[in-house]
Amino acid sequence: MKKKVNNGKAVGILLLLSFLLAACSSNVVFQDSKELPDYGWNKDSVVVFNYTATDTSGIYDIIIDIRNSGSYRYQNFWLFVNSVSPDLIEFKDTLECVLADNYGKWIGKGGGSLRELPVLYMQRIKFPKTGVYRFELIQGMREDTLVGIHDIGLRIISLNE
Repeated sequence: MKKKVNNGKAVGILLLLSFLLAACSSNVVFQDSKELPDYGWNKDSVVVFNYTATDTSGIYDIIIDIRNSGSYRYQNFWLFVNSVSPDLIEFKDTLECVLADNYGKWIGKGGGSLRELPVLYMQRIKFPKTGVYRFELIQGMREDTLVGIHDIGLRIISLNE
């Protein structure tokens, strides 16, 4: 027995989902991702993102997006983050990214061999000066060449309504 599909209802649901997805993504003011070499991420290799701030009154969240393969050998991932403001003030930070629970189950979303995990780096910040902010990401694990991190990205989301 075939089930009759209500096309109007299906179209309405698709439009609603499209609207919600567009509304969520419209607050992203910067997004970039860098693919890392298949042979691994060398500890001396710096991944750089440059964001040009034009609004000094807005409030933002900064998210680091991590994609790892299922062959990544660790539960967590340490990351060194250096940020440099337009007036060359440097801020250094260390961020632990937990990629799997205590049972080894990946926390991120995805299928197949790749998992994606957004990690909140800075919350509710302002960019006090206009100009280019430089974000440098360096893997902070104890291996010279870290295998299993596929790519790394930076996303800046406006919290202004």
